[in-house]
Amino acid sequence: MKKIIIVLIYILAAAIGFWFGLYNTNTPRKVETRRIEECLTIYINYKKDLDQEQLQKSLEALALTPKDFQIIIDRFIYYRSNRSGLKQALKILELFRKGANLQIGKVETVTGMKEEPFRLDAEILAVFETNPMLVEEAFQT
Repeated sequence: MKKIIIVLIYILAAAIGFWFGLYNTNTPRKVETRRIEECLTIYINYKKDLDQEQLQKSLEALALTPKDFQIIIDRFIYYRSNRSGLKQALKILELFRKGANLQIGKVETVTGMKEEPFRLDAEILAVFETNPMLVEEAFQT
């Protein structure tokens, strides 16, 4: 009887260890869109008045460089012009949110953002999901 209890304790410990390891390796990620949405708002305002100084001040307030701003806008343009790519990327976004470790060829990052593969794209794609009207307003012709 004592041996059976010891074996059950080992099995229980192994199961708890397995669950704990699985839980910690696939923790869901929160995808924050505030900074990217503000970037789109800056882009909308810039298209209206073409004020370079205001653009620079707005970017500094977000701690973005002009190159960062260009990367973000270019990613939006890419996903808007490539609808099949957008659909595939939205599926990848779900995996990213679930905690999958994605290995991609080229990692785009901007100032002040965690250098995590797919993080920038995840935030941009999340705006497509949560605020499509803002994206539409920014890129309407």
